[in-house]
Amino acid sequence: MYQSLKKRTTTYLLCLAGLSACSGEADPAAELAANLATAEGMIDAFYSFDASILQPYLSEAGEAGTAILGYQAWAEGGNYIVMERVPCVRESEDTIACAITVQDDPVVALETGFNVTDTFHITFTDAVITGVETSSNDQPIYYEARKWVEANLPEVMEGPCKRVDGVRETPGDCARAMTDGYRQFMVAKKAEAEADSAFIPDDFEPPVLVETDDFTVVPLGPELVDLDFAAYMSSIEHLQQTFTRSEGWPHENITDADAMQDMLNEQERFKQRESFAYAVLTPGGEREMGCVYVRPSSKPGYDAEVSLWVTKADFDAGFDETLYEWTQLWVEENWSFAEVAYPGRAIEWTAWDQL
Repeated sequence: MYQSLKKRTTTYLLCLAGLSACSGEADPAAELAANLATAEGMIDAFYSFDASILQPYLSEAGEAGTAILGYQAWAEGGNYIVMERVPCVRESEDTIACAITVQDDPVVALETGFNVTDTFHITFTDAVITGVETSSNDQPIYYEARKWVEANLPEVMEGPCKRVDGVRETPGDCARAMTDGYRQFMVAKKAEAEADSAFIPDDFEPPVLVETDDFTVVPLGPELVDLDFAAYMSSIEHLQQTFTRSEGWPHENITDADAMQDMLNEQERFKQRESFAYAVLTPGGEREMGCVYVRPSSKPGYDAEVSLWVTKADFDAGFDETLYEWTQLWVEENWSFAEVAYPGRAIEWTAWDQL
């Protein structure tokens, strides 16, 4: 009944326009214009989020019409907002394509800043919609998130997103549940990325005491502030030339408060597993001979950046070479790094600066 009425109405409109449809001959241009107008009306009806307005356009579309009504309910639940709409165009002899770019909650939850474009491919038979398919340019992360929800949130798939005979019973509720699932996916993804980018693995315990016949290595902290201060203040010019290559540290105006804050900072970074600073003490712990630092690399291609210094007196006694050789072996055998940089030693400063 609806199809017959639709055909008569279309024919009448073409007659009024003075076209050949009045004589029973089809006018392709007029048919295309009518189909384009119907397609635009269907899109208006879809984004009205009122099924009673959309349904008449789909009365002859069969299962495809049922699917589009379900998609309308999903779009309403996903809070679809039209961002860009271009005119519908002819895609093939009997198909009209309508592309709509939208912002929607499920994609917003993925934090990509992307707006998806849905294209409705609307098939006509004798000026009546008899089929509708959709395609979209969803990003790969969208499908990754959906698979994650399916695998990790079965209550979503068996609850609001449950399908009966391939059709979701509550598509609007499903869209809202999937949006929440995508947010959980992003939390898990960020946590995974943070774990992957951690300086050291979660199960690795950095050394807190190393004893050799010639020295002892312990983390820097407030209890060593006096020994550390005395060590670097005894070798200001030497360290500026060999360790920092600047007059920024150490310098003769460092105060007791500055020294203590430095110790507190190193202790906190050690605790947070961000970097690891060690004092190298004489066997009895009465004097600091130097320091070793294990830090994230500031240059690409390395897992860690290791630097060390010794006081001027210990340098003159040949301890710098001894400590450097020991440090390389210690890092290789006791830390979990594949590629370690030793700026100013294994790599010349000029080469390091150019990386």
